[in-house]
Amino acid sequence: MPTEKSNSAGAPIAACDLEHGCVPVSCASCLVEIPGDVALTFEGPDYVQHFCGLECMAVWNERQKNKK
Repeated sequence: MPTEKSNSAGAPIAACDLEHGCVPVSCASCLVEIPGDVALTFEGPDYVQHFCGLECMAVWNERQKNKK
């Protein structure tokens, strides 16, 4: 059963805030710097969720839906 922090294949994604050496990027920076076509890559959504956070991932996904 997939958890909230798992990718589409069901593999777990460790949140950046749970790692000692990882500093989450601000959502505003993520939204500006990560291009929308990253959503089409295999690792893109995992990257956004890991480094930007779940809340920002939701905003990022919504922006990509609205662009279509």
